[in-house]
Amino acid sequence: MSISFAKALYAILLLGVLQLNVSAQDFAERIKADPGIACGVYHPYIHGDMTDTPAPKGYKPFYVSHFGRHGSRYHTTDSYFKAAMEGLSKADEMGILNETGKQLYADVQTVLKAHEGMTGELSPLGGREHKAIAARMYARFPEAFNSRTRTEVECVASTITRCIISMANFSESLSSCRPELDFTFFTGKKYFEYIMKEGPYRKEISVGCKAFSDSLRTAICRHDKMYSSIFTDLEKAGEAVKNPQSFMYSLYMAGAICLDLDFLGLDIFKYFDNEELVQQAKVRSGKMYAEYGNSAEWGEKSSIAADDLLKDFIAKADAAMKDESRRAADLRFGHDTGILPLMGLIGIKEMSERIPSDGSWEYWTSCDRIPMASNFQMVFFRNRKGEVLVKMLYNEQETTIPALTPTTGPYYSWETLRPYLQSKVTD
Repeated sequence: MSISFAKALYAILLLGVLQLNVSAQDFAERIKADPGIACGVYHPYIHGDMTDTPAPKGYKPFYVSHFGRHGSRYHTTDSYFKAAMEGLSKADEMGILNETGKQLYADVQTVLKAHEGMTGELSPLGGREHKAIAARMYARFPEAFNSRTRTEVECVASTITRCIISMANFSESLSSCRPELDFTFFTGKKYFEYIMKEGPYRKEISVGCKAFSDSLRTAICRHDKMYSSIFTDLEKAGEAVKNPQSFMYSLYMAGAICLDLDFLGLDIFKYFDNEELVQQAKVRSGKMYAEYGNSAEWGEKSSIAADDLLKDFIAKADAAMKDESRRAADLRFGHDTGILPLMGLIGIKEMSERIPSDGSWEYWTSCDRIPMASNFQMVFFRNRKGEVLVKMLYNEQETTIPALTPTTGPYYSWETLRPYLQSKVTD
């Protein structure tokens, strides 16, 4: 390592430490005020402020290009519950669960039972989320869907069922707003390969991020307060639970999915001390940012996976520009592992700066950035001269690209935006 590089690296790390010290309490305080924040990527959809900056005079929306993560769902595997169930079951057999521990055991069993035959599937809340997003899209940009000539809406989805059902809910809602729309639906390997492309560095990134999260979990995650609150004999608890880290993570994952299964009315996070809940949330949010976000360590490589998806946005927009086009909207339905790399590749303001994964939760939280049903919309406006402006929305909030100057407000000329986007993809 050269001296100059070492100095630069030290400066970056020092800056990160200084920034972290400024807001070190923010993440913990947010979770203390609202434990649901700790759900991270499992949090139900949050859309935030949807105030629209008026388009320049004479410009009307005529086309929308969209990508949406599936809505709230069940966990994708029962294995998340294994360590918790094994530990609590053994402790129950040994008679060392107090009343709180017995209730926790019952609650985890209830969540696990709800997953029978439903692992990975969309929950009822997930369907409602997509219906609401579609209705708001129509209400905000009715001109794009009320044209007498532009009535086509093409919908494509990942082959995973929860994405297909999300697509069904979204399109049903949009159709109820404008019955004249003509929908077509597609799924299959062809679509899956660009909606959820792994990219050439996926294995390298996965190995690195696992090592990062395992190390972070070992360094910061504790179990003492949880043990004291649910076990009557801490020495015997060590016999019941062979791996405290796996046990705590399993309990966290059981709690993280509860808001998505709102019909259960359960809150497993209430059994956590705030400090221990924050520790679990930091690891989960940090790993998500490291692996699929625009992290300093792996962001450049992870974003490459979205190049074919971005090509699809460009190609379909080009087709929609043509006078003979009947396309009102292109709707895509996929996963968090598709939309996060796309945002990093485009470089929207929420994803333009690469920060270290360790400590990223103070500036980039998965709960805010990639909750269930997260979405990206490009809304195209045109005036009578045929000039096109584009506004981008991330989770329905106006956003911009720091590296590219807008024409006005959050609006970009397509003549400027298109070459910028094209420069982000390979031929």
